[in-house]
Amino acid sequence: MVVPQFEKEVILCHVLKIERAKLFSHPKRALTPSEQKHYNELIKRRLNHEPIAYLVKNQPFMGLEFYIGQNVLIPRPETELLVEATIKLLRLSNIEYRIADIGTGSGCIAVSLAKYLPNVQVIGIDSSAKALKISQRNAEFHQVQDRCEFKQGDLLTGLTKKFDLIVSNPPYIPTSEIAKLEPDVKDFEPHPALDGGPDGLTYIKRLITQAPYYGTTALPHYLLIEIGYNQGEAVRKLAEGTKKYNRINIIKDLSGHDRILSCQF
Repeated sequence: MVVPQFEKEVILCHVLKIERAKLFSHPKRALTPSEQKHYNELIKRRLNHEPIAYLVKNQPFMGLEFYIGQNVLIPRPETELLVEATIKLLRLSNIEYRIADIGTGSGCIAVSLAKYLPNVQVIGIDSSAKALKISQRNAEFHQVQDRCEFKQGDLLTGLTKKFDLIVSNPPYIPTSEIAKLEPDVKDFEPHPALDGGPDGLTYIKRLITQAPYYGTTALPHYLLIEIGYNQGEAVRKLAEGTKKYNRINIIKDLSGHDRILSCQF
């Protein structure tokens, strides 16, 4: 593996604690011995395929910066589509919506929604206590902690509150496919956040089954779930089979692949 120049610059900025613009405005700035050692260590880890987001503890998402640790999945650009679809549903309303973000991880979905929708309250649920510390940190950094609450839990099970919208980027990769992923993913990112069971639909099935029982008295309610590139038809049938959903849509990403289940209940 060869570390691209852009990644080298990102790592160097992290070591020097400066913005990229300053890196280019002071190109002859020499590294101290400790800075050089730190830089070399990070480059070595990157050569071993460790994701750059884990090296610099940061990942951009929805125009925001998020603290990232190895206990959470690295936010992906395709997940921005999930946030954008949610914002599109709610942005024209002045109602104070209550949203549940299931499998919140870094909190990138919950925090982004709170940041861009000032009239929402968001509860982020995750089974990992370590992940919840990261999501809380991100909410505080973006100053939305007063509208973001984080709780440890198993999907929607045991929640007493009701919601107007439920959003989730659950694990959806079939177990047999995990070993085929790129080393950056399979060797470093948390498998519980990736592994969706034998068919990749284990958590999606549970969410589709549970969601209708967690709606507020107001109508309509929405469920939006990120799905795998080829899971659209199977997920649509799951939603239709419950007889509890309408306006069931599969939203495709810019590559034309299935990406989001969006439906009302």
